[in-house]
Amino acid sequence: MDVTAVTSRGTSRLDLRRSAGWAKAHRQRRFRATEADFLIDFARTWAPYGGATEEDILVHFGMTWRRFVEHLWQVIPQTECTEEEIRSFATVYRLGT
Repeated sequence: MDVTAVTSRGTSRLDLRRSAGWAKAHRQRRFRATEADFLIDFARTWAPYGGATEEDILVHFGMTWRRFVEHLWQVIPQTECTEEEIRSFATVYRLGT
């Protein structure tokens, strides 16, 4: 079979296979996100604004602010957060004593 044959729309079969392969790989990467990734992304998004509100956390994760912060600090070691991000999180997402 000639993989360079051109379809009726002017696209080669090789191009179609490449784009199908890219779509499959992209779909797999997208669905591999873990709860830790969602927590970190959420925390990262809100950190410059002083952290997420209790209401936003409740809507997105169904947990209290305190539980979110506890969970965030549990998952940070599983992630690839930079030292700068961790310092930012420490400023914004800290539990009172």
